[in-house]
Amino acid sequence: MARRANSLMKAGRGGSVFHSTEVTLHHCWIDGQPVTFCGTMWRDPIQKAHRKGGFYESEELALLAQLVPAGATIVDIGANVGNHTLYFGLFMKAAKVIPFEPNPLAYEVLLAHVAANGLAQVVDLSHIGLGLSNSAASGFAMEERQRNLGAASMKSEGGDIDVIRADSVLDDVAPDFIKLDVEGMEIEVLEGLGDIPRRDKPLMFVEVNHENAERFEAWRDAQGYLTLHRINRYSNSTYHLMAHMTRAHALSAKIETLTAEKENA
Repeated sequence: MARRANSLMKAGRGGSVFHSTEVTLHHCWIDGQPVTFCGTMWRDPIQKAHRKGGFYESEELALLAQLVPAGATIVDIGANVGNHTLYFGLFMKAAKVIPFEPNPLAYEVLLAHVAANGLAQVVDLSHIGLGLSNSAASGFAMEERQRNLGAASMKSEGGDIDVIRADSVLDDVAPDFIKLDVEGMEIEVLEGLGDIPRRDKPLMFVEVNHENAERFEAWRDAQGYLTLHRINRYSNSTYHLMAHMTRAHALSAKIETLTAEKENA
């Protein structure tokens, strides 16, 4: 793992002081809750939403808040600058949020979000700087982007980022909810979850690139999961909100009720 990522991980656990790049703070109130957004990139869509005083993908987050109970253990894979991690901690009252984010430009902002919003006891920063796949490897690098930081994909060579299997560090964790957004690497990351989906049956929210749709559906069906709701926010991908078949009926009925209430509002 890169030395920089390692030092930030130690700092995030309270072991030292870390010095970040210049971060702009935006203070606001959302639904009566004080929120401090941190930004470093002017043209990034997520950070643009933050500057306007709101969360990115707020509709999706509002739906998840109705489905995931307070006190949940949440795994945020592809946490980026911490938009979802922040919401999970502040508004969904998660007991624990475990983010994974390999991009230094993103995770420095994520760390700032955790510190500025007092979430150090909720957000487990042990795996910041690591990427996920279906096998352990080294030498990965992040695509360089001047805008839309969340769309940066990971390259298999040219850097010093380590990737691991999720089940190698989450085997003793029982997640209630897993969010996964990894810009085309979703199949490898899902495979790296191992037995966690069948064992713990968490609700899952996964972005799937259309080119991976067939492989995703094969993985989903083999795990005993059903897609309950689809969101087509982007032209090249679809979000799948899915649950294990043993829990799908009740959740599907709740989603239908919530959707109908929204349409009639």
